[in-house]
Amino acid sequence: MKQTLSLILLSTLLSLTAVSHAQTAPQSNLTGCVEAYDPAVDYFPEKAEFIDAENVRVDYFNHYKVVSVTDAFDGADRFSYVLVQCGTPTPDATDFPDGTQFIEVPVARFIALSTTQLPHLVELGRVDALVGVDSFDFINTPAIRAKIDADELVNVGSGSDINLEVVLAAEPDVVMTFGFNPATDAHPVLIDAGVFTAMNASWREATPLGRAEWLKNTALFFNAEAAASARYDEIAAAYVEAQQLAASVPADERPTVLWNYLSPFSDAWSIPGAQTYAGAIINDAGGVIALGETAPGDSNRVSLEVVYDGALDADVWVVNGFGINGVDDLLAQDERYADFAALQNGTVWNNNLDVNENGGNNYFELGVTNPHLILADLVAIFHPALVPGHEFTFFRPLTPAE
Repeated sequence: MKQTLSLILLSTLLSLTAVSHAQTAPQSNLTGCVEAYDPAVDYFPEKAEFIDAENVRVDYFNHYKVVSVTDAFDGADRFSYVLVQCGTPTPDATDFPDGTQFIEVPVARFIALSTTQLPHLVELGRVDALVGVDSFDFINTPAIRAKIDADELVNVGSGSDINLEVVLAAEPDVVMTFGFNPATDAHPVLIDAGVFTAMNASWREATPLGRAEWLKNTALFFNAEAAASARYDEIAAAYVEAQQLAASVPADERPTVLWNYLSPFSDAWSIPGAQTYAGAIINDAGGVIALGETAPGDSNRVSLEVVYDGALDADVWVVNGFGINGVDDLLAQDERYADFAALQNGTVWNNNLDVNENGGNNYFELGVTNPHLILADLVAIFHPALVPGHEFTFFRPLTPAE
């Protein structure tokens, strides 16, 4: 009888414990802090999974998540972050690699050092968290411009010249930045000052969807995985739809596309390889990148003479050049451009349809998170019959020479 009673009491206790866990376990990621911590509860029922992005991953534990960022710049070591649900204990730092940074989430105050990160805040509904940016001049996102006009943001500068005094006064929970060279980047300066600094390596991704998926990385700091995943799925679906439309074009009807980054300060041409971001999106839009095999996985800096010999007859030319609004602007750089077939046929385009008064180009801001919009524009350029009446977001044809 006593054994039976003991079993009944044990069963009841286990049932009450299960009920207690069920009552305290959140059904969605928390927007605030835990009031009564239970180590058996999973505080992140909504989890992100990176499918297309190769330079970031997240591993979940009951009350914290570990984020790893790789290939942030040439020769970069792995950057590790432990994001701890606020109201729960911080894991032992000795269990993680040296240099790992710890932060409580969800964060409330955010500084972005790249315009590419700003659309993330819009998509996640967290523009309110933004307290600072690197520069006001090149921002296009309307919601962020409104905060600038309302004097709700600070300008903190960039690189190793970042204004630490302004950053510290803004009291950010996190500063999100990027890297090129630690000798001139902002992140060593910020980390040395004790500021939690998250690296964003989206620009190192070789595919458009890989870059777009970094929306999920920003979401990790706000516990907004569900919103980010849902939005990314929409973006990816729209991208694939346009990609499949272009895939219907026979190989012999695909235009050769001269895609370069023209600078008024250099005579060298930057030609992306076939296996780069530009090569991928041109291929997905039903085009063939000119000179793309000369350096398949990298950008290839070549002289005009090389381009003249290998891509003079390209069907379409996308110049991606600052301040180039018409054919006359091209010819002012070099009269030999008049020999290019695309210029003669009126098929020269630039990505500066949406540029602010200071030259800030929304192609590099909105477009990174929304590559389906770029792809749709390119499909319309390469195969206009597939999308009659298309309204362009980023690209426009150059005005004819006078």
